[in-house]
Amino acid sequence: MPEERPGHFTHVAVIGPGAIGLVLAVRIARVAGGPSVTLIDHDAERARRLSAEPIRLSSPSGDLEVRIPVRPAPAAPADLVILATKAHQARGAASSAAGWIGDAPLLTVQNGMGVAAEVAQALPHTTVITGVTYQAANLTGEGEVRHVASGETYLGYEGRGPDATVRKAVDLLNEAGLPATAEADMTPVVWGKLLVNAAINPVAALAAVRNGEVAARPTLWAMAEAVAEEGQAVANAAGVALPYESAAKAAIDTARETAENRCSMLQDLEARRPTEIDYLNGAIVRVADQCGVPVPANRAVTALVRQVSAVHQVSPS
Repeated sequence: MPEERPGHFTHVAVIGPGAIGLVLAVRIARVAGGPSVTLIDHDAERARRLSAEPIRLSSPSGDLEVRIPVRPAPAAPADLVILATKAHQARGAASSAAGWIGDAPLLTVQNGMGVAAEVAQALPHTTVITGVTYQAANLTGEGEVRHVASGETYLGYEGRGPDATVRKAVDLLNEAGLPATAEADMTPVVWGKLLVNAAINPVAALAAVRNGEVAARPTLWAMAEAVAEEGQAVANAAGVALPYESAAKAAIDTARETAENRCSMLQDLEARRPTEIDYLNGAIVRVADQCGVPVPANRAVTALVRQVSAVHQVSPS
């Protein structure tokens, strides 16, 4: 393990060998004089395979190969845990970490809303940091990831300001070449990304198109716009100050900026995996019901994605 640097983490455990998990593990492992890194995978056989070869990361700025130990649990205590699973896997992964997490803080980086609260319930004695990341990456094979774009990552707590632990995590990500900022309150940041993802992802997934097509096709954009506008009405009713004036404009701008991207929900449907719909549009519907705001577009896409996903799950491969 590297020599301890005062005020710095010495051992980071990254849970989840998906695209974002691999990006975080590789970039942090490359920090000069930085912490050791363990990648956590619940699948012991896959962990063995991943440990046997370098993790490979390709990006527009160059390619990297790093040998990282991959285990079902770290061999030594970690002083920072990053939970990089899908939203619907987060609570189970957090519960599995209960036996080894100790006093380490845990950083969530999932899409949608509600993950940090679920993780905090599963680990009631753990400091849970909310993260919202605009990193973009795609798996190209087992242990291989294409780092498409290095957008900002925002860290903090919902309803209160950052502390020294958050600032240490921000410093580490910046050292790793992953731009990061500590936020005074994560609530607007969580909602800001939620409404954009909720507008684009289910529409792109149901239509089986790239993000740019959602902005370019009038029928698709009409649905995405309705989802965004409903979501903004819910945020207003809940007293959330969004980080932009118009959720619909933020969504169409994002769809155009990521025109060639095949969103994660589309990839999940195609791969017959569960989606994150309940943490995106499903979360908007739940808050809308509490606030008495009608959200027919969000209800529709939530029901449709659930139905398509259910059919895929029971269909023969």
